[in-house]
Amino acid sequence: MSGSPPQDTLEIEVTDFGPIAEAKLDLRPLTVFVGPSNTGKSYLAILIYALYRCFGGGFLHGQRLSSLGRGVFRDVRMENPPKGITNELAGLATEFLGITGSTEETGHALPASISRAIFEELSRHGGAVGDEICRCFGVADFHALTRKESRRGARIVLRPSISEGFGPLEHVLVRKGGGLKLETGIPEGMAVPFDKRDVGGTIESLFRKLAGVVLAPDSEEYEGGLVWYALESLAERVLPRIVGLPHAAHYLPADRTGVMHAHGVVVSALIGGAARAGLRPEAGMPLLSGVSADFLEQLIAIDDHPPRKPERDLGAEIEKAILAGSVRVERSEGTGYPRFVYRPDGWAYDLPLMNASSMVSELAPVVLYLRHLVEPGDVLIVEEPEAHLHPAMQVEFTRQLAELVCAGVRVIVTTHSEWLLEELANIVRRSQLPKSRRRDGGVALRPGQVGAWLFRSKRRPKGSVVEEVELDVESGLYPTDYDVVSERLYNESVKISNGMQGSVAR
Repeated sequence: MSGSPPQDTLEIEVTDFGPIAEAKLDLRPLTVFVGPSNTGKSYLAILIYALYRCFGGGFLHGQRLSSLGRGVFRDVRMENPPKGITNELAGLATEFLGITGSTEETGHALPASISRAIFEELSRHGGAVGDEICRCFGVADFHALTRKESRRGARIVLRPSISEGFGPLEHVLVRKGGGLKLETGIPEGMAVPFDKRDVGGTIESLFRKLAGVVLAPDSEEYEGGLVWYALESLAERVLPRIVGLPHAAHYLPADRTGVMHAHGVVVSALIGGAARAGLRPEAGMPLLSGVSADFLEQLIAIDDHPPRKPERDLGAEIEKAILAGSVRVERSEGTGYPRFVYRPDGWAYDLPLMNASSMVSELAPVVLYLRHLVEPGDVLIVEEPEAHLHPAMQVEFTRQLAELVCAGVRVIVTTHSEWLLEELANIVRRSQLPKSRRRDGGVALRPGQVGAWLFRSKRRPKGSVVEEVELDVESGLYPTDYDVVSERLYNESVKISNGMQGSVAR
């Protein structure tokens, strides 16, 4: 399967967030977070997921929509829009509709006044971003996510690099009181690119009505509400690309095995207790983080999304290469509640997933997400992909993740697996070989497609820093702290062996 078109890059800078003192990285098609426990790998992964939920989350009628952009103009709809914006929006509609039948996809832009209005309104909604981040982490106040030793408060910066050439852009989230303030903007006079990819039925219908503002400017039909609605519809379509998060993200948390086994018991009690903006569960009720709640909700409704056609089924190869069987969803006749089953190759009947191995339970949601939810261009975030996998299967799963990247899916993983990093190094090094010399046509990724980021603890300031680790030319490996552990184990083994020899000699 061919991958999606090349995407623009996004640099993320985070300071004083959770245990992270400093982090600056760019998201690659395959991004790996590695390092000791409690250094912030999951914190950063969940933050990225929350940002995608705000700026690039939705999908409607074939269009990626920004969930934040969907409501940015709602609190000003009672006001009359500026006449200049109304005229420029109507002019844009007239121009665009004049070439709708053309095959040309690009070459248009939102006028600077419209772009500025969208960004100015967006800047007033930092609280909504903060609420979503808190929901995903399962906390009530953003203050709980600030590094404890920090006096400044958490700061999050997004720097998209947009190929259309209208940057540079920078969007800054800073703590203000108990929430977040969003500081965003555009260079003076910048016109945001706008093309047919941004047009759905809603926009085209609005444009046809708005064109009448130019043709019949005194008509009462074209009141302010129509202009605000058009601006909101434009915002929810263009913001994902402007912010640098153009697609949806899917989060597979750690302990997927436990969730798959127990989801039927906990779902009704806990999904409603996930952290919501302004709402708290009753005292004594356990709280479920937003990422876990989303995971459970998506599992329950996963077969509402039709499975991919066989040639586009990205989960089938994992079943073939690792599971030696297939996983699927059944619905109980009485309640319609989902039941996950596994059928080993050659068997005539299914096993309930709880009776399958922990490896199968661990990978089953990966297969189901790929089969029903994940589209090329989307981001799949997997915590600890090595969990419950034999080292040989960790290596094979790493290859499968690389295959997903080749198919256009962007992947982020948090890991403690030395085997995963070693195989990833081989996959990158293989790209330097001619295809004719690649054994069995093995998967290969170019160095620029992979980013490995080491989370390292610091004493001053107390917290962790995040640094890129590049592939070492001599060793052919990504240097991490694993070699320190191996060296200590080896030295201890030598000491024990020497002690045993000395004991025999005496």
